[in-house]
Amino acid sequence: MVITVIEEACAVDRIEEIAATPGVDVLFIGTSDLSFSLGLRGRQDEPLLQKCIDRVVAAAKKHNKFLGRPAGTAELVRKFHAEGFQLFQCTTELNLIRTAARQLLEPLGVSGARKMPPPLY
Repeated sequence: MVITVIEEACAVDRIEEIAATPGVDVLFIGTSDLSFSLGLRGRQDEPLLQKCIDRVVAAAKKHNKFLGRPAGTAELVRKFHAEGFQLFQCTTELNLIRTAARQLLEPLGVSGARKMPPPLY
C-alpha cells in the first residue's frame, strides 16, 4: 500500500496529478502541517484549511483513492468517517495507556504525579 502524505500547500495545488498517479492508494492529509504551510499556524478551524481539505477529498473520490487524516477522539473518527475518510492517525500508545490509567486511578483519588521535594542545592 502506498500512502501519499499531503501536508504542503503546493501539494494541494497539484492534488489532481497526485491523486491520478498509478500506484498511489491513499491520500493522507497532514492537517497540522498543511495549516502551517498555509500560514495558519496550526489552526484547524480556518476556512482556507477546510477548502484545501475539501479539494483533497474531492480528488480522492474522483480517482477512487482512500482518504486519511489525524483524528484524536472517537467523536472525530466518527465525524471524519462520515465525510469519507477511512484511515486515521490516532493518539500514541503512551497516551492510550495514560488515558486508561487516569480512568482507573482518578476515581480512587490517586494521581500519576507525585510531588517531589525541592532540591537541596
